[in-house]
Amino acid sequence: MDRRTSCLQSNIDFLQKTMTKQSLDQQQKLDAANRQVQALKAALIAQQGAIDELKASQARLSDELKKKADAPAPKDATPAKPNGK
Repeated sequence: MDRRTSCLQSNIDFLQKTMTKQSLDQQQKLDAANRQVQALKAALIAQQGAIDELKASQARLSDELKKKADAPAPKDATPAKPNGK
């Protein structure tokens, strides 16, 4: 009877150690995944900032081009010659 009890206790100890080890491994994997998610979120925020800057720059350039196109011709420029006689 003692032998069976010690064998059973040995199995229980082994299973507890195995479960503890697996639990720690899974927690480490979850922590690593969470760190990666946080890094990706930071990268996404940086990319969104860059996109916003590019959109603002594009809008400024578009406004400048519209202003140049709407501006009257300089006074000292020669008028275009009409086609014909």
